[in-house]
Amino acid sequence: MQTTDESVFDRTSSGVADRALRILSDADLQALDAAAIRIVENVGVAMPSAAARQALAAAGAAVDGERVRICGDVLHDLAGRAPCHLTLGARAGATLATGTGSLLTTDGCCTEIYDITDGEKRPTVAQDVADISRVVDALDQIDFCWPAVSAQDVPVERRGLCELYLALANTGKHVQTVTVVEPGPARTAVEMALAVAGGEAELRAGPPISALLGTVTPLGNDAGTLESALVFAAAGVPIGFVTMPMGGSTTPLTEAGSLAVGVAEALSAVAAVQATHPGAQVFICFIPSFMDLKTGDFTGGAPEDTVMGAAVGDIGRFYGLPTQCGVNSAGAKASGWQTAVDDVATTFLSLLNGVDMLTGVGMVAGGRIFSLEEMVLATEVSGYARSLAAAAGIRGRRVPDGVWPLPASGADSAPLNIASEDRDEDAVAWSRRRVRHLLDTHQPTPLPDDVDSELRRLAGAPSRT
Repeated sequence: MQTTDESVFDRTSSGVADRALRILSDADLQALDAAAIRIVENVGVAMPSAAARQALAAAGAAVDGERVRICGDVLHDLAGRAPCHLTLGARAGATLATGTGSLLTTDGCCTEIYDITDGEKRPTVAQDVADISRVVDALDQIDFCWPAVSAQDVPVERRGLCELYLALANTGKHVQTVTVVEPGPARTAVEMALAVAGGEAELRAGPPISALLGTVTPLGNDAGTLESALVFAAAGVPIGFVTMPMGGSTTPLTEAGSLAVGVAEALSAVAAVQATHPGAQVFICFIPSFMDLKTGDFTGGAPEDTVMGAAVGDIGRFYGLPTQCGVNSAGAKASGWQTAVDDVATTFLSLLNGVDMLTGVGMVAGGRIFSLEEMVLATEVSGYARSLAAAAGIRGRRVPDGVWPLPASGADSAPLNIASEDRDEDAVAWSRRRVRHLLDTHQPTPLPDDVDSELRRLAGAPSRT
């Protein structure tokens, strides 16, 4: 198979000038691709969607029950139909495009949060989804919004759509849903996107929402998730597939083995969408980890996790696909020296390797608990990392006015200046004060009344939050 230095398809998802680091060499990528192809050709991947299996069979895949085996040429051909870049519209903000620098977002969906008033840990509710989205709207360095926590006071059958509504109502930025994972709610989410965009053509030109959907490691997919992907793809809503290999548990206890399984899962899911809807906007997301051999638990923030996640930048360029990975999300239970170290290491490594979208600001305890204070601090770290990357000649999303640190949305001084202003206030206390200030003062661009009413009807949301 003929290859270029960067991609098996002679195309790239982002230019070489956008990065200063490679984690995987050309030889590594060729070996990884060969291993993933062997897996998909010989073992196969579970595709519990009749529509996806039918489309893959028509493209040349071998189907045996729910198992699908795809040869390398077919897999490469199908993945090569996807655009190299994503267009992410917004209802009241700038349209974003991948390939112009790493975009930053929150993460989800935590079920616990540290209350911003008393600091106590508690279950998450719908108001938290709204509050986090409003702070996201206020923080210039956060480019788009994930509904970052679970609205556990909403019935589960309406929860994903209500979370999507609460995010759309409280930020004008692009919203990426991660909890609409069944075809029925996906169709409703498309109706919501149409109401926000104003029509089918507008939705396709600048989709105000996108969706991240998960594979089932190892080498599986969920039927509802696949069907949801096809619904979103048909409407022009960008979709991503996140693979979360856990070395020593669901994948081999090596970085190479985990990445090979992850590539096999992600590429086969992309192939299923492209076989059904050629040209659909699709991206791949890697959030790998290693199992804690003492507890069997997810590690969160381990150095190996960071390196494997950032390596998706190389993998995406090799296949010509937009990319996303997790950053931050330290194993520490609360903000402190460990979260600061992890924020710096994970964000800067992924920036240097040109990953298109970085998700994770705000999570602690390995992604289990959300902290508004940590979201603000991690965002400040990301701003600093972007400035360093720009100084190193790496093209990235702009730093406001080219200066860091600086206040956002009229907020007061950045944490690096705390010592000179108030020696009795630490960074976490400063961050808590800043969050309270933003919640008290920041008002996002409101939804038009008729659009708000329609979204609430579709989502089953009882009232504005």
